[in-house]
Amino acid sequence: MKGELTGRLAMYLSKYPMAKVWWCGALLDPSEVIQHQHEEALQLSSGAEGTGPVLRIVEWKTKPPRRELLVCDAVGVHRITLRAGIQAPDFDFTAYVLWDKFAGLTDHDMLEGEFEQSDSLLGRTVEAARARLRSYFRERERDRAKELIEKWVEEGVYPYAGEPAVPVDVAEREAFDSVAVLVSRHLQGSKQARRTQMVLLREALRRQPHAMPKVLDELFGLTGAQKERLEDLVERTPLANLVAANAQAVDRIDFLAMLRSLLFEPQSRTAMREVDQLHPMLEKELWVFGDEYASAVSEVGLTEALERALGRRAGVPRQQVRRADGRGGRLDLMLSAVSGAGQTKRHLVVELKRPSVTLGEKELAQVRSYAFTVSKDERYGHDNETRWDFWLIGNAIDDVVRWMIESHGEGGGLIQNDGRIRIRVVTWGELLDSCEEQLTKQQERLNYASSQARSTQYAERAHADADVVRLLTAHDDSA
Repeated sequence: MKGELTGRLAMYLSKYPMAKVWWCGALLDPSEVIQHQHEEALQLSSGAEGTGPVLRIVEWKTKPPRRELLVCDAVGVHRITLRAGIQAPDFDFTAYVLWDKFAGLTDHDMLEGEFEQSDSLLGRTVEAARARLRSYFRERERDRAKELIEKWVEEGVYPYAGEPAVPVDVAEREAFDSVAVLVSRHLQGSKQARRTQMVLLREALRRQPHAMPKVLDELFGLTGAQKERLEDLVERTPLANLVAANAQAVDRIDFLAMLRSLLFEPQSRTAMREVDQLHPMLEKELWVFGDEYASAVSEVGLTEALERALGRRAGVPRQQVRRADGRGGRLDLMLSAVSGAGQTKRHLVVELKRPSVTLGEKELAQVRSYAFTVSKDERYGHDNETRWDFWLIGNAIDDVVRWMIESHGEGGGLIQNDGRIRIRVVTWGELLDSCEEQLTKQQERLNYASSQARSTQYAERAHADADVVRLLTAHDDSA
């Protein structure tokens, strides 16, 4: 009750500091509860003669019982109470309209003023006050965001360093700042805890902007108004989608730079291993082989691969699949895609060889044996909708295999194609060049170029399990 009464009399007590009011033995002091004040002349569209009304906005340190627009006379004596009528989340305020013309307001005037279509002087004044309140709090949101970000930078918890260098960085920070300010009251704990929360927030924005409202609600228990604002932020503007799309492009550029360095730098090419480095990295970067591939498995046996491709039937015993020489086999990577409304299935089998291996007849024979086994399997023989691609990938191709490719004449490393099964031999250089060419337009638009530091940071963030950071940093040490 004391706070409410202080709000009612704040303008009068501020204007006449000699006046003293006590409530239950306590002196009412506006300065104890006022966080921020703003005052300006209120512009009316028409009908105001002489000195016009003044709009005073007071932001409180403590939350008032309700947000109100108090109509007062020129000296600040409150006459009637109206609802604030605006959305300003996270701001606790009372607005005052002061004008000598309101010294003798009646209940009838108050009712008139509550109707937006009212053409009375009070109605127009209230409408103008609410319009200015909306623009004022948009400005205050920007000011508060700037103040909060400066504070976070000083504390060392802000997840960005320096100024954004390229347009994608600018767009990402704008979106991050909007979301971080919205949930700022929930970012609590030690410096390290708040830093971690902000890093997680940044990554959620980069990867899954549309999932952010749900994720942040689970983390922080947002209010209904906060969830609504966050959902509106994601849906109303393409910025979050732009950030996600741009972040994906930047990640791909950094990955290609990282992989090229690992495959071709002398310090790493001899140390790279297929199973525990190339395989786990490429399982997370299926786009290298084509965006149509939605799933992949690594180190899968031929039996498991065919059952996955053709669909394992419940109750049907597993039929072991063997190559022509009676041996089994393990596929490095098998990627799968479905196209044509689910009618045509595509599978890509990738055989990876470490950079130090030159692709020759021996390596090609291994891939051909896998392709032959699939083509002759009786279960696959009746499936006319499934297409299989087999790729053999390495740093270099010997003269014999290169002659086979040239003799086939279709290009793209193709050496066999019967309509259902195709076999290609591809170098890493050719594959990476093709991927970079597809990213050229996005890279030019973003004005982004990867670097050793950026690609190493991406390796630390996305491929720590593949233990490649030490290989990348070895390049720096030897430079």
